[in-house]
Amino acid sequence: MSQAKYFEATDVSEIAEDLISKYHQHLIDFSVRIRYVFVDKTLTSGGKDVWGTCRKVSGLNAYLEGKNDDGESFFVITISKEIWNILPLEKKKALVDHELCHAWAELKKSKKKDEDPNVDCHVKLGIKTHDLEEFSCIVRRHGLWREDIEDFVESALKSKGDKK
Repeated sequence: MSQAKYFEATDVSEIAEDLISKYHQHLIDFSVRIRYVFVDKTLTSGGKDVWGTCRKVSGLNAYLEGKNDDGESFFVITISKEIWNILPLEKKKALVDHELCHAWAELKKSKKKDEDPNVDCHVKLGIKTHDLEEFSCIVRRHGLWREDIEDFVESALKSKGDKK
C-alpha cells in the first residue's frame, strides 16, 4: 500500500480565516499559527472515514518545520481531499469549523523560578476534545443519562428550530 501524500490546502485556509475571525478569537489573540494540508487518501479510524484532523506540532517536529528557530508549537489541520471534493460549501465550512474547535490556546502562568520575573506568562496550545463522547445505542437504552448529553441534544434541537 502506498504512503499518503500531503499538500497545501489553500481552499481550507481561506474558509478558516473567515471562521477564525467569527468564532475562534482566541487563535487571533494568541497569534496561533495553523497550517492547512490535504491528504490524498481518506484514512479510517475505528472503521469510520476520517474527514479531518487537528494536531498540535511541538518540540523537534516544530523546529524541523523551519518556520521559526525556537520550535514554537503550532497546529496542523489535515483534510481528506477525497471527502473535500464531494462536500458542498456549507459542509466544508462545518468540517473546517469542527477542526478549528480542537485548536485551543490559553495563557499559562510560568511556574519556573529561574525565568524572567517580568515574563510570567506564556501561551499554551492544546487539543480540545469533543463536548460529547457517547454511543447512540446507549442513549436509546438509557436516555439522556448525563448532563453533557442533555446539553448536546438541547443545542441540536435549538439549532434545528433556528433553521426553520
